[in-house]
Amino acid sequence: AAAAMLVLGFLVPYDGTRLTPRSIPDLLRRVGLAVIDIIIITAAAGVIIGVLNRTGLSFALTQNLVSMVDNSLPLLLLAAAGISILLGMGMPTISVYVLLAALMAPSIKTLGVEPMAAHLFVLYFGMMSMVTPPVAIAAFAAASLAGAPPMRTAWEAMRFGWPAYVVPFLFAYAPTLLFIGEPVAIALATVSAIAGVWLGSVGVVGYFAGPLGIPARVGFAVAGLLLLVPAGAIPGGGYSDAAGALIGTALVVWRVLWGRRAAAGIEVEKEKL
Repeated sequence: AAAAMLVLGFLVPYDGTRLTPRSIPDLLRRVGLAVIDIIIITAAAGVIIGVLNRTGLSFALTQNLVSMVDNSLPLLLLAAAGISILLGMGMPTISVYVLLAALMAPSIKTLGVEPMAAHLFVLYFGMMSMVTPPVAIAAFAAASLAGAPPMRTAWEAMRFGWPAYVVPFLFAYAPTLLFIGEPVAIALATVSAIAGVWLGSVGVVGYFAGPLGIPARVGFAVAGLLLLVPAGAIPGGGYSDAAGALIGTALVVWRVLWGRRAAAGIEVEKEKL
């Protein structure tokens, strides 16, 4: 990627300028300044991981965490999610993942979760610290740009980013969402997850073909949550998907028909006027 960018810099003008051999020393200087933070952060994370491994603390943390939750995967995932958000606050992506991959992912894999799912679980929640109060660095940065209240922006970011708090749990229980398994199961899990996120977002936002009341929002949210549960995640998961699909389809059809009737009523009122 870096080589391609360098070639394009010589061939394609950017802001009216193009790279030349004379500009390469300044380019190297700016690149060096840009990667200083990453190098320092990665080195610090490496020191932490080295200390954890040399002292055996990483193994002890994994064993203690598993024993504390009594080998219960749901409790372990909840604890891992909270710890990942806590440790990720104020840290950039690379250092968050390196730290959590050493501390939290092994304990999740101990209870039989797919390695890819375990690593994505901690990465997701480590990154959600960027929009989770009270730190929420990304939300506060956005608020400063928009001139909006920082804490309110953080809560709104959590509300709109709600799928990112749910999807990691689905990864752990149903690796079909990570394209691990039979093609038919993968396709069904992907379609139901997309539909579940869409329906749940309608319930959270409160708008579809017009503003929604509380009962309609609850109905959309319930349908979305039912669809989000992959068929192989829990016993009877296929029934929950079917129920969510039926409820969601009924709500969508109802809202579309209601919107057309409302539009027709408005046209009639205009003609009367």
